[in-house]
Amino acid sequence: MIALASLLGALATRVVADNSSATYDYLIGTDFLCGLGIPNACPDVAKADNGDTVEITGSGTLSVHPKSVTGEGTYTHNAADGSTLESGTWTATQLLSFNVADCGVGGFPPNFCGGLAIILVQLSSGSGAILQVYCDIGTPPPSYPDPEGVRLAIQGGLNFNQKVSGITVFIRE
Repeated sequence: MIALASLLGALATRVVADNSSATYDYLIGTDFLCGLGIPNACPDVAKADNGDTVEITGSGTLSVHPKSVTGEGTYTHNAADGSTLESGTWTATQLLSFNVADCGVGGFPPNFCGGLAIILVQLSSGSGAILQVYCDIGTPPPSYPDPEGVRLAIQGGLNFNQKVSGITVFIRE
């Protein structure tokens, strides 16, 4: 997100797999993120190739060693014309991967971190999905998605792989 990137400045960070036993909270378009005064911070929105969008909010906790994840939130699937097709909740079921960037750069508190989490989630509709949560605090490697936000790939359904808007963050406990 351009507004968040301008806050970060041009500081470079090295992104590595987190090999520590640290625990991180993650926020997706919710809580204090909505009050930062950044336009379109909440909810996080991603778009599919057919023009449909999904709005996602939520929060949880993750750890790499031992590998674990908790979390829940809401989602709303909208057609390209803006009409709501489905809404419900999501629950994190498995952490597939998490890479954390250096924390506390660009004027953020020392426990605010950039990174990329890939989480298996269960939607209240009964579908499984893969939720990708990306926060661009610092300067991520070119292989990371851009811009900051979420992506959602629904098993046997749409792949919302184009980030539209939203703010996410990982907070080291």
